[in-house]
Amino acid sequence: MKKIYRYTQPFHLEQGGILPEIEIAYHTYGKLNRKKNNVVWICHALTASSDAADWWNGLVGEGKLFNPENYFIVCANILGSCYGSTGPTSKNPRTQKKYGMDFPFLTIRDLVKAHRLFTRIPGD
Repeated sequence: MKKIYRYTQPFHLEQGGILPEIEIAYHTYGKLNRKKNNVVWICHALTASSDAADWWNGLVGEGKLFNPENYFIVCANILGSCYGSTGPTSKNPRTQKKYGMDFPFLTIRDLVKAHRLFTRIPGD
C-alpha cells in the first residue's frame, strides 16, 4: 500500500528555489526488527513507482531474494515523480494551483536531501 511522508517545513533547493513543503510517496514491506538492522532500501529508476513488489516482482516478495518475512523493505519515489511525490502535478500550497511549469529545477543533491529526511521516519 502506498504511503505518504510529509515534510511540512520549507525545503530549500540547491539552485536557490524553495518548496514550501514536500511529500514523498513510498511503500514498505515486512517489519522493522528490534535491532533495526533488517532494512533494505530499494532505490529505483526515475520513472518507476515506489511499488517495488510490482515492478521488481522477481526479486521482492514472499519466498524471493528480498523477502518481507526477513526484511523491512523500503522503496520511496523521488521528488518530481509522477507517482505521488511532490512534482509538477502537485498543488502548490501557496497558490492552491498545480505547479506545472513553475515547478523548480531539482538536482541530484535535492533528491538525496529529500530521501535523507525521509529516512528519519519510524519503522512501520
